Amino acid sequence: MSYYVLAKDTFTVAALVDTADEWRITCPILEFLHRSSMNRATAASCRGFKAIFGRYAENGPSSLTSAMMHEANKANSILELIKGDLRLLCFIDGETLCLTNGYLKKAQKADMAEVAKAIKAKNEFLSRSR
Repeated sequence: MSYYVLAKDTFTVAALVDTADEWRITCPILEFLHRSSMNRATAASCRGFKAIFGRYAENGPSSLTSAMMHEANKANSILELIKGDLRLLCFIDGETLCLTNGYLKKAQKADMAEVAKAIKAKNEFLSRSR
């Protein structure tokens, strides 16, 4: 598992890329953002993430309010980026914000199935990168 850099300055924002085999590469974040950008109801929120990525890359986690980013799973240090009804799950690895997957908000609390996917992606990434 590797990552694709979306924004870089003092900090880096990257989307995890799964290389299941040498001929197939998937990037859940980019796929989610692409699908969301095609939906009139979520397109503006999708575009808003670009500004959040730039803000994070320039100034780090302290530049985002709790309305923009908060913990989705404290035990596994999974964070949730928020823009409208869209949610992007991520974790921090050094100076890099690693985006794992996204979902459309349907309830007050984070979607536990999506959080489980983020935890799995984080564990895979950290085990392969160390």
